[in-house]
Amino acid sequence: MELKAKLLGFLVTQLFRLLTPELMKKLADRILDYCDEFVLGTKSTIDDKVVLPITSLIRKTFDIPD
Repeated sequence: MELKAKLLGFLVTQLFRLLTPELMKKLADRILDYCDEFVLGTKSTIDDKVVLPITSLIRKTFDIPD
């Protein structure tokens, strides 16, 4: 079990080294795009009024272009 924990720790460390700020912005942009598209694709208008302003605020706060 100790070997698995060490291997997992090593892999997580390597992953974090690959995650540059630019890559993180790209990933966040894709996630936010998916959220926006999903919300706009539903019939409900309540989620439009709740979720879309939140995703917009996240984009503005972290300077993630739409």
